[in-house]
Amino acid sequence: MKRNNRMFGLLLIFMVVVMPLFADYEGLSISTNYPSLNVSSTDMITFDLKVKNYNLAPQRVNLSLTGLPSGWEYQFVGGGGLVNAVFAEPESTSNVQLWVIPEATGKEATYNFSVHAKGEEDASFTLPLTITMGRKLPQRLALDTELPIIKGDPSSDFTFNVTLRNNSAAETLIDLYADVPQGFSASFKEQYGSKTLNTLSLNAGSSKTIQVTVSPSSGIAEGNYPITITARSSGAEASVPVTLEVQGQAKLSLTGQGGLLSASAVAGKEKVLDLELENSGSAEATHIELSSYTPSNWTVSYEPSVVESLPAGEKVTVKATVKPSSEALTGDYSLTLRANSKNAGNISEKFRITVRTSSLWGIVSVGIIAAAAVLLVFAVKKFGRR
Repeated sequence: MKRNNRMFGLLLIFMVVVMPLFADYEGLSISTNYPSLNVSSTDMITFDLKVKNYNLAPQRVNLSLTGLPSGWEYQFVGGGGLVNAVFAEPESTSNVQLWVIPEATGKEATYNFSVHAKGEEDASFTLPLTITMGRKLPQRLALDTELPIIKGDPSSDFTFNVTLRNNSAAETLIDLYADVPQGFSASFKEQYGSKTLNTLSLNAGSSKTIQVTVSPSSGIAEGNYPITITARSSGAEASVPVTLEVQGQAKLSLTGQGGLLSASAVAGKEKVLDLELENSGSAEATHIELSSYTPSNWTVSYEPSVVESLPAGEKVTVKATVKPSSEALTGDYSLTLRANSKNAGNISEKFRITVRTSSLWGIVSVGIIAAAAVLLVFAVKKFGRR
């Protein structure tokens, strides 16, 4: 308890005795947030200065600089023009910039100089400044994305938006890369842009959103595929891992055995076709219903009529019994066979069926023609000379 009282007493003394010293200060000051700078080039260097009047009458404050190395130049800039003085109101701050232009052949070294503020009577203030030439911030790049995992089917393109940041002190030329599995491809373009790019220039401290589009290889299997996106400059590198979550997709086809899409049949008689139902996709096809679209008075039935499951990469034989109309004339007819799956959609295939009439009707036709010929000969013999 005594110790706490002692601390409170010391704090009270500080507030009563010391703080009024700051409140009663009269004079000028010059300040800047960064009085010592490290630079890597001889380009112009800027100091943001603040000149403040503490409890003095309004007055003009002249500015000057001493200790600058030979061959260097400087300027005070304010309000868009060159200045040599500011006007300081009581308890107010005037802002001015100091531009320092080093000699083009400036050596790597540390240079000290001073800025002076001179007001009326004896009011003055000196601010020491330091510039160290030759020091350079290391290049730093950052690369990240909000969505590192994207889902899609094997036929989809996967697009990632990645943010590239140049945390360096200078504009940087940056190359873009994507480490993708064999058979995959990747392309880069600016967000909301259409032109592809592999290299871009990025100003110091700035960032840009890049669209990275990855296209999987055809026939890719279901699964996760990790990819690394990299940004690289002459002195820095940044990477971000992303993942393609490829979801399987069934792909059906329906053909005759050996790929044939044609057959022959007799009018009014059943014809059995051996069909191959194949799933060439990367996922199982389920509940596949078989149907058809036929000419008038034709019938088609399947065995089986429904295939409950067809794994990826496999095929099954389906028997289709086709019966042309008994009134069908000899010729070619188009028949559409269909397969409809819950997860693979609809497919259809056209078959050409060549129909011929029954041989019995052929014999009857020949008999009729022969009988007609005999009657014609008899008629000629009997009535031809009259």
